Amino acid sequence: MFDKLKTYGFFQFGKVIPGLTIHGESAPYPVLNERAVRAGAGIMLAMGLFGFTQAFFLKNYFPLKIVVAFFFIDFLTKVIIGTKFSPISNLANLIVRKQKPDYVGAMQKRFAWGIGLLMSFSMILVLYVFHAQGPISLSICTFCLLVMWFESSFGICVGCKIYYGLIKAKILGEPQYRPACPGGACSIPNRS
Repeated sequence: MFDKLKTYGFFQFGKVIPGLTIHGESAPYPVLNERAVRAGAGIMLAMGLFGFTQAFFLKNYFPLKIVVAFFFIDFLTKVIIGTKFSPISNLANLIVRKQKPDYVGAMQKRFAWGIGLLMSFSMILVLYVFHAQGPISLSICTFCLLVMWFESSFGICVGCKIYYGLIKAKILGEPQYRPACPGGACSIPNRS
């Protein structure tokens, strides 16, 4: 059953491009277009800022609740099913379609989106279950906005840094292949 779903694009996290090299090294692992990922982070940043400003300045939490629910669905789609069915990823790919792709490893991005999924789920609990509107929800939202700003503006993937930190600390196992990071900023050191 899963094989049939995979033929339709489900459960595909990036794509393997035969013969692809990144920074002079072979890339036989799934990759994503970093330009599209950054564009997606920018779209989410704009949406999040709108919800945040409505809540912070006008004490109107309804837009934030809608944005948080949408983020949860989008992150859940990216982490569980794949980017092909993510509304943000599709819009971001459309925006950067005429630019030369800048490929990076998909596994660390999936990990980072998993962190986004946890943050959006915690916001759903805070806003929908506990109805805590105030410092707790705005603090989580501020951190999320800051992370998206780092990704979209500087190309710094905080979740990717955490992923590689957990590998270096031997909390996560080292992957079979060392996936490329934007500009080589967080790649796993070569095995000796």
